Amino acid sequence: MFDPTTAALIRAAPPLEGLDLDNLPKRLTEAFADIVSARIRLRGATADVEDAALAATVAELRRIAAAHETYAALLPDRENRASAAFVAASAHQAISLALRNVDANSHVDMAAISSDICATLLFLLAEAHADAAEASKRIIPAPDAGPIERALLLAIRGLAQGRLGGIVSAGEPEIDDESDDLHLRALDALRLLLLRGVTNLARQLRLRVDLAPDAGGMVPASTLFAQVRALASEPVEGAGMSGETLLSLYPGPLHLANLLLGLEGDLLATALARIPTPGGVDENGWWQTLRRMARQRPYLWRNHRQAIAMGYLEQGISSAISFPTGGGKSTLAELKIATALLRGERVIFLAPTHALVGQTQRALKGTFQDYSILADVDEDVGIAEVVELGQVTVMTPERCLMLLSVDPDAFSDLGLIVFDECHLLHAREDDRSRRGLDAMLTILNLTRAAPAADLLLLSAMMKNTEEIAGWVAHLTGRNCLTLDLNWKPTRQVRGCVVYPAEQIATLRDTLTQARIDYPDHNQPPVSIKNTLLAQ
Repeated sequence: MFDPTTAALIRAAPPLEGLDLDNLPKRLTEAFADIVSARIRLRGATADVEDAALAATVAELRRIAAAHETYAALLPDRENRASAAFVAASAHQAISLALRNVDANSHVDMAAISSDICATLLFLLAEAHADAAEASKRIIPAPDAGPIERALLLAIRGLAQGRLGGIVSAGEPEIDDESDDLHLRALDALRLLLLRGVTNLARQLRLRVDLAPDAGGMVPASTLFAQVRALASEPVEGAGMSGETLLSLYPGPLHLANLLLGLEGDLLATALARIPTPGGVDENGWWQTLRRMARQRPYLWRNHRQAIAMGYLEQGISSAISFPTGGGKSTLAELKIATALLRGERVIFLAPTHALVGQTQRALKGTFQDYSILADVDEDVGIAEVVELGQVTVMTPERCLMLLSVDPDAFSDLGLIVFDECHLLHAREDDRSRRGLDAMLTILNLTRAAPAADLLLLSAMMKNTEEIAGWVAHLTGRNCLTLDLNWKPTRQVRGCVVYPAEQIATLRDTLTQARIDYPDHNQPPVSIKNTLLAQ
């Protein structure tokens, strides 16, 4: 279920008595599988039917979640806080799966906050943004939730899903000053401070830099969260005995403030809007590009940040990227394309099929609205005609190879060559077409026509990434990064359903007899289908 990088993150969780860290990734996987199996067994059963094994699994997960969540919330400076947060969030997620049929609305009340909120924020603490977005889908305010609590819940959900604009633009609800319930008014006051903190955090994530309040900036989110933490815990004078200190607490807002306070710094470090300007790129142009991209994808994943730290965005650096599907290749590609365009250079984007050419063009137009993005799939350019390229031109390798033969000088001002699905360079043994050869000739001719251009090779199925990077470095005479991180933003559990051979034989005999009894039917009658059950 967990890739090697995530499994290592789990094993780095704080050591707790009775918990085998080396076996913890496997145990969490087994818990998910056990829960799915139990739900299948209980499908169609009455609501009061209980499964002892499922109850034991949920109880174990609750202990794991509580211990690691406490660690992550109260010890924000520990190195393994991200590991503790991920373990706790995964346990919460499994519990939610087990209790999916139980109606439970999200809440931030005086005593506690609901587990879906905890899971969402803990995943964000662990830099598992895709998991956080998925967990946040379960944050649903109760029908009778007050306006402040509802706004706070929706803001947390928007934060996890990267919908920062909606958080900032939402109006701030007011406290009901006429209410006679002083506890509710106090609770709403704390909720409102938390909402303001989440709103300011969303604003900070969209800024290039932070400004102090006295310099025209805003109050940092951390200041508001710390204020909630102070207000939610107060000593009761004269109530303790033998020197004891008794506290008057609002545990729900206090715990939420601790989670958010620990999250702020880490989340700001992942803000796409704060990527430093690469060399040779206009500062204002870079900021405008990042601001547009951040509207849809405000967060950098850990593989993005590692690539940028390695110099990925700098001129003269090529890259061979082998991330799994959904691993963030498109974000890195768009960032690299932006650097070339802002330096005044053209970009060629090679895609293997006409359908992918059109899809890529539409995606790039959404990000680079001020540039000409052409999808050159027209076959009418003839010999001796001048080839006109856009600032970004998306085409198939075969089309590009033909245009190179017509007018190679049209490609001389390229700054970047992107090849998506670059594993096509190595054709399969049973592939008798020229696609692999044409793709290789295209790359070779492009690097000859534009020797200063960087190369960006992308694939989810490239096992020899380091070898490919070495070949690109030899071809260009410049450095080529190997980006083949084995981390994935999503997970899946694979399983199989096993039936006794005797049951399968009985079902086959039933079908055989049905063909004899109903010779005029193309399919077994409904009465027969209803008996074809294996357990």
